[in-house]
Amino acid sequence: MGRTGAAGTLGYMLTDTAEKVDSVTATLAPVVLEDVTKRYGRRRGVPALDRVSLSFGAGSFTAVLGVSGSGKSTLLQCAAGLERPSAGTVRLCGTDLAGLSQRRQAMLRRQRVGFVFQDLNLLPELTVEENIALPLRLDHRRAGRADIELAAARVGLGGGQLRRRPAELSGGQQQRVAIARALITRPEVIFADEPTGALDPHTAVGVLRLLRGPRTGRRW
Repeated sequence: MGRTGAAGTLGYMLTDTAEKVDSVTATLAPVVLEDVTKRYGRRRGVPALDRVSLSFGAGSFTAVLGVSGSGKSTLLQCAAGLERPSAGTVRLCGTDLAGLSQRRQAMLRRQRVGFVFQDLNLLPELTVEENIALPLRLDHRRAGRADIELAAARVGLGGGQLRRRPAELSGGQQQRVAIARALITRPEVIFADEPTGALDPHTAVGVLRLLRGPRTGRRW
């Protein structure tokens, strides 16, 4: 499977449905990493990932656990094309990311991938409604109010909350906005970095059920 850096290895990480890569999964799986290495620093650098080969199948839900510094966020960022690996191949939604320009990669992510970032990345000058609709507007797609309200309702937001700005919300409510924003495009793949970190246990369970989504390969 490969290794992460000195702080931990993928042997100590728990993945629910990740598989080793073979010719079949490499063709069908929406997320595939083959011999991916990521090093930081000059010369040989410090390895965060070392020859990692994994695939994540359509309709699957995978949680990656590990100690701080074990490479969890680096794995996510390389798999999503947010960081370029030092070596190896990443295929996202059937496309080899190495063959795409940065603009084409961004277009692929906007249209087919959802993100929940650890620091949320909500725009403070936009309302909740506008933050949720942002991925559609960046892709020049119409953001219907009914779609926005549905995405918000799926994470327990609605009414006057949609007109507030992030600073007027609690940390848990901000996290729900970030999750709704990831769902609004009905993506094929969702990458979430600690998506329930600011939520109470009851809400966290509901959000995880939502992120698991349909297990049949359909979009959210």
